[in-house]
Amino acid sequence: MKIDLFDIPILEYTFVHKELFWLFLILPILFIWNWKKEKITGEFQRINLSSLDGFKSESINWIALFKHLNFTLFLVGIGFVILALARPHDEKDIEEYKKKNIEGIDIVLAMDVSGSMLAEDFKPNRLESAKKVAADFIEERPSDRIGLVLYEGEAYTKIPLTTDHNLLKHALEEVETGMVAQGTAIGTGLVTAINRLQNSDAKSKVIILLTDGVNNSGEVDPITAAQIAKEYGIRVYTIGIGKEGLAPYPVQSVFGTVMQNIEVNIDEALLENIAEITGTKYFRAQNQDELKEIYEEIDVLEKSKVRVLEFKTDPPEKFYALLIWGLILIGLHKIIANTALKSIP
Repeated sequence: MKIDLFDIPILEYTFVHKELFWLFLILPILFIWNWKKEKITGEFQRINLSSLDGFKSESINWIALFKHLNFTLFLVGIGFVILALARPHDEKDIEEYKKKNIEGIDIVLAMDVSGSMLAEDFKPNRLESAKKVAADFIEERPSDRIGLVLYEGEAYTKIPLTTDHNLLKHALEEVETGMVAQGTAIGTGLVTAINRLQNSDAKSKVIILLTDGVNNSGEVDPITAAQIAKEYGIRVYTIGIGKEGLAPYPVQSVFGTVMQNIEVNIDEALLENIAEITGTKYFRAQNQDELKEIYEEIDVLEKSKVRVLEFKTDPPEKFYALLIWGLILIGLHKIIANTALKSIP
């Protein structure tokens, strides 16, 4: 460990134990006490002889002054020790440390884009609301690699894991229904997302699976897919999107597009089971605000998870130089007091 005794940017430090700064109140008290004790001006101890010295102006007691300066050296040393005990960390190091530890999370957004996502119980519809909230979520995690998987009756990777979030958000804006076969293949969508993460060396691997329906397509059983995710150490948060009861849905007719109420049917038991298998939570969103709150909760949960996994040591300590300087100054004070200022009985 390299210690630079001459690079101590105290103003840039953040201190863990700021309450120890109260100890600095002792220093001015000691300073005043020593000032009273050691008079800087006054007469030297000497043999009285007949002279005119008594008519001279008061002289400086240089020995007392030197003692005073030596005590100040001691106080400065104590000050350095107090700063060291408060455990300083450099702000730059903390930011770099946080960035280093928050990195290492790989997230795949697995989004249902089946036709029912055009239902307008969300405004303007479920799909647009889901896209907007997902974009906000991406914005809040600038250090993570995030990918996008879309599924209907089939599934495909829209964007693989990337830190280019501008590209990701642009691709998200282009998402629409009807790109592949109709249906809702939750298991296929989940397996496709798993394939994006299975070779990841990230310390935290997450899938956020969003759907508004029931698994009715695909060759992969969703529970089997969840067990595969568990084997790879992937956590799957599941979100059911849609209001209870009926939801307005645009239908083409001879008179153009008309709204027709359709029943909202989400397999919540399945989504809960997937989340339970992979050690996460199932959420239900009945409006855009709830959906946003869900993504915010997942954001907090994942950041907390990474802190548990990664923050096993603190950022680099910066107290060493301060402690060394404190001990040097205190030691120097003692040396001077016992040599140059040593009194003879």
